[in-house]
Amino acid sequence: RCLSCLKKAGVCHRDLSLDNILVHDGKILLIDMGMCLRVPVDNISGRRFLIHPQGMCGKWHYMSPEVCKNQLPFDGPAVDLWAAGVILFLMLTGFPPWERPDLTDNRFMYMSSGYLVQMLTEWQVGLSADAMDLLQRMFWLDPTDRLSLEQVYAHPWMSRGLPEYCL
Repeated sequence: RCLSCLKKAGVCHRDLSLDNILVHDGKILLIDMGMCLRVPVDNISGRRFLIHPQGMCGKWHYMSPEVCKNQLPFDGPAVDLWAAGVILFLMLTGFPPWERPDLTDNRFMYMSSGYLVQMLTEWQVGLSADAMDLLQRMFWLDPTDRLSLEQVYAHPWMSRGLPEYCL
């Protein structure tokens, strides 16, 4: 829900992490909006534009590879969705997927290159095939290959894995 609200407001958070999520009275609150950026949008077509590099920001475990590299324009919602994937991974496994979002980190290299399911299966983590498929689709190195927020919501694991009020 928080990502939907951000997207609707035309904002990307850039610092999504478990540290910046609070739960109060059954509601999820997203905090620490200090690194937010407005996502540039064409007023006529509604098409959103990429954001010019702003420097590395956020926490290493949650940072998308394109923000880590800080060289090319990035898609704000894709950056936030990446961090949401890391949050989901942490909640399902109890450990972070990698240390740094960089190809020098072996776990990152394998998971962002299509081997997440193989790794988690070998480690006997015990996630369902749908959960692993969702995570893999959120962790593609190329942001244009990652699922959109709407595709995440439509994924089979989401309809089976979350209570109705979360969808």
